[in-house]
Amino acid sequence: MKLYAKAFNFLQDKNITSLLQLQEVVSEMKKRSRNTNGEIKQTELTLYQTAERYLKEHLGKGNVLKLKAWKTEVSDLSEKKRRLYEDLQTLRAEVQEAEAVRSAWNRRYSRSRAKKRRKANGGIWNCDCAGKMLQ
Repeated sequence: MKLYAKAFNFLQDKNITSLLQLQEVVSEMKKRSRNTNGEIKQTELTLYQTAERYLKEHLGKGNVLKLKAWKTEVSDLSEKKRRLYEDLQTLRAEVQEAEAVRSAWNRRYSRSRAKKRRKANGGIWNCDCAGKMLQ
């Protein structure tokens, strides 16, 4: 049942009403996936080449890595990363709160506008929920 609900939501989200549209969407998604996979591989290759160049430039005498300095740098960078992630989580929480406030404000504002319209129309709506005009 959950699978059908997920499929239904997917079709609604993508405004898919026919099998042809579904095939086009799936084809586009596969194309994006291939492109993304290629980008990931290219990024990994670039990172490897950059690391290789860095190590060649910074190796100590006799091609020996300065392990203590490297471990210190890794530790410092890991701590910086941890702090940045904490900041990011804090910012995400603040954004979520702001979005909740904005949503509440929009609901309140739209209700008050609807109330004013009803008063302006003498308490009578000029259309019903089905979109048919009332006389």
